[in-house]
Amino acid sequence: LADLVRGRTGSRPIIVGFAAETARSPEHLLEIGRAKLARKGCDLIVVNDVGGAPVFGSDDNAALILEPGGSVIDLTRRSKAEIADACWDSVVPLLGDR
Repeated sequence: LADLVRGRTGSRPIIVGFAAETARSPEHLLEIGRAKLARKGCDLIVVNDVGGAPVFGSDDNAALILEPGGSVIDLTRRSKAEIADACWDSVVPLLGDR
């Protein structure tokens, strides 16, 4: 992911990272996500905790969408389709900035 970010020219393409993590708490997941966002340099990162409720093979999930400016969107447990919609909703404003 970091190589993709370093290799892009200008502000395109928009790069969204996804990270499946095991966290001790919601605060720890946020901390992991912020560190990964800073380290990778992508435009957004979506992190979810795979250590608790079933995620793989499940129709629903919970996640955090983190933006470099510090904004966090907390997506409580919902369908994966709804999470995908929320991710897209976070990308759309970036399209106008590029």
